[in-house]
Amino acid sequence: MRFVTYEHQGTSSVGAVFDSDVVDLNQWAGRRTDGADWLNDVADLLADAEMMRAVTVTGLPRTSPTAQLVDLQLLAPVLRPTKVIGVGMNYRSFARQLGEPDPQHLSVFHKTSSALNAHQRAVERPLHVRELVPEGELAIIIGRRTRRVSALEAWDSIGALSCANDISARDLEFRTSQWTAGKMLPTSCPLGPFAVTPDEVDLDAGLDVSTYLNGVEIQRGRTTDMFFSADELIAALSFLVDLEVGDVVLTGTPSDLGACEPPVFLQDGAVVEVEVTHLGRLTNTVRDLMSSATPHT
Repeated sequence: MRFVTYEHQGTSSVGAVFDSDVVDLNQWAGRRTDGADWLNDVADLLADAEMMRAVTVTGLPRTSPTAQLVDLQLLAPVLRPTKVIGVGMNYRSFARQLGEPDPQHLSVFHKTSSALNAHQRAVERPLHVRELVPEGELAIIIGRRTRRVSALEAWDSIGALSCANDISARDLEFRTSQWTAGKMLPTSCPLGPFAVTPDEVDLDAGLDVSTYLNGVEIQRGRTTDMFFSADELIAALSFLVDLEVGDVVLTGTPSDLGACEPPVFLQDGAVVEVEVTHLGRLTNTVRDLMSSATPHT
């Protein structure tokens, strides 16, 4: 199934998506905004095993949609994950482009939760950032607390899948050996528009990951080209840190658009889209953040 987190009259809620129709799950279940069981985002839904069974197993009637998808103000599927973990250099095509050897271990970094952004929301480019690069990716949303699991067990930890754009400021990222400075800018991690349960896709067969700039495809890859598959990533990460419900894992991008000739750097007004097979198309517009403040180095 497809789920969205959205805002209505100042309150976030969770909806199940049927084509262009959305059924509000809080309304369907008769829950109150002041109740402890209110679903604020998809993470709350994934954590509610009874509700997930009622929706995905028993079946949700689609005869009484709450709203039309086009009329909703979407939020990121998860709003307050304890972790947003990025994996770098995870595509063979990326490594070949840069002439890098095959990795023996994961290259991981953090995006902050405050970097999360939503479908059709603006990506803010601070004026001191000159080299803002898009990175289309498959995102995994963790569905249960996960600690030290095998790759075979890791599949059960995938709560949902989504499109992501790991927007990176290359001029900040490579000032030191640590990448995080270029990865943590506010609004630099668009996620969505949907959170899709893993039974809807065939990860073994692979998913196409494509990025578009102003309507023109600039990046394409397939998840079967990843060095570490989704379940291998989760397993490896689970030995580094406990993964919590709603945590986000960014699985890597197929190429380094900042290393192209000429490099792809996002400017004011640029429209960036990320599409992953069966997961929808995530769209954002870049806006220069007007400020006279001078950053500290």
